[in-house]
Amino acid sequence: MKKKFLILAFSLLLFKTAEAQEPIRNKKLDSINDIINKNSKGLRFILNEVSVNSELSEIGTSFFKNKFIILSNKKRRHYETTVNEDTKTPNNNLYCVNVDSTGNLTFPLLFASAIDSKDNEGTIAFTPDENKVFFTQSTKENPNVYKLYTADLDMKSDKYWTNITELKLMDDQYSIETPFVSNDGKKLYFSSNIPGGAGGFDLYEVAILENGSLGVPMNLGSKINTKEDEKFPFISNDNNYLFFSSKGHTNMGGFDVFRSSITDDGYHTAFNLGATLNSRKDDLAFVMVNDTRGYVSSDNTATDGNYDIFRYNLKMAPNTVSKLTIKEKLTGTPLPNTKIIVKNEFGRILANGKTDDKGNISVIYNPLTIYNVSIEKDGYEPLTKQLTSGDFYGDSSIELNQSKPVVTETEIQIENIYFDFNKATIKQESKLSLNKVITVLNENPNMSISIFAHTDSKGSDEYNKVLSEKRAKSTFDYLVSKGISKDRLKYMGMGEMELKVKCTTCTSEEDQLNRRTEFKINK
Repeated sequence: MKKKFLILAFSLLLFKTAEAQEPIRNKKLDSINDIINKNSKGLRFILNEVSVNSELSEIGTSFFKNKFIILSNKKRRHYETTVNEDTKTPNNNLYCVNVDSTGNLTFPLLFASAIDSKDNEGTIAFTPDENKVFFTQSTKENPNVYKLYTADLDMKSDKYWTNITELKLMDDQYSIETPFVSNDGKKLYFSSNIPGGAGGFDLYEVAILENGSLGVPMNLGSKINTKEDEKFPFISNDNNYLFFSSKGHTNMGGFDVFRSSITDDGYHTAFNLGATLNSRKDDLAFVMVNDTRGYVSSDNTATDGNYDIFRYNLKMAPNTVSKLTIKEKLTGTPLPNTKIIVKNEFGRILANGKTDDKGNISVIYNPLTIYNVSIEKDGYEPLTKQLTSGDFYGDSSIELNQSKPVVTETEIQIENIYFDFNKATIKQESKLSLNKVITVLNENPNMSISIFAHTDSKGSDEYNKVLSEKRAKSTFDYLVSKGISKDRLKYMGMGEMELKVKCTTCTSEEDQLNRRTEFKINK
């Protein structure tokens, strides 16, 4: 008996141990990952390490004279290695490396002795003509604060870089980091922890004036900056996108790389570039070579506090087609013949048409994109709505509110009533329209109306007269089925007797104007 008890207790212990080893699901993280995956669907980054990575830290920065400039605290060949006294780690220095045809990086050499210091160097940026450089350095007095400097290229000078000048944008107790120069050379972007921002390090832009000085820094705003840190700005070659690293926004963990569209309206919603590029650790210093190749730095596979550089290849899935359904809000009834225009944030039209008989329209969508959707339908309040790529993931729908009928002294005006072709069967969407007439009659119990059904001029007079009579009767029957007394209703089929548009060869729009149902108030 004692043996059986020990076996049972041991089994329970094993079960509890196994249960304790089950991964704990983080619902919040699952939700974040779901949003990221939906918005980045179609993007796949293929990462490969480069040959310059060491056991210490390497971070990619920018290109100069077809060389890639990296930041590293590896041991320097032929130079003294200095150490940060606070962290007891070697200081970062700038190196230039060769770039082969595959994008691999090799043969690191100290970039420039003129701007090399015994303290920590930060990342570096060049003007488009490569004749001016912006760089940051810390000081021994305050190793956590970086100052911004500029220098001019002089090929006749022994050290090449001259006129080294500190650019003072703020008080010395605040740091300026990760500079980037716009493609036209007119703006400098940087990260700073100056007070007055959203929190932590924010991204700023400042004009580069003709005399080389800088204007007044402007915060990039709430679409970019969060209460967490934002660093490493990079503008795409077409000037359409800002890439940056952030610990905020919809984040997987640590620094993630994000993309924001740039239009005349400013910066738009920042999208996470997805799990094939970002990780639970720090991913930063995103540098594009072209639309499909570039570099990113990460500590995902390195030891704590150190980074490796990865070259990436971006694979884009073919255009994804989604079905968008337009419905009436209260009943969920699909709404055919609804006009829809879909544009991306740059104003490019991606869809322009009408929904089909089931209220659907197909939309081609791309990852990390904002869509402006305009919807119009007779009898409904027009709607302008902003969607993102994630909203198009799978089939999605938009709801419309019905507009109220117009009641004059002579009639109840509503949108057109639709019937099946050559039939008197009322379509489901038109039952919603007839409900407006019912509401008016219920609100005015002494009101009575006459229903007049009209056709277009196609077909014989006799056929159109019979068809319109059937449709008027169907309308009458529907109102009665919803509780309206027969004594308050009259109906008549008018056929083509009172065409609204008299035309010899009518367009479809003209035919539709002639095919109508009118609700006249009886005196």
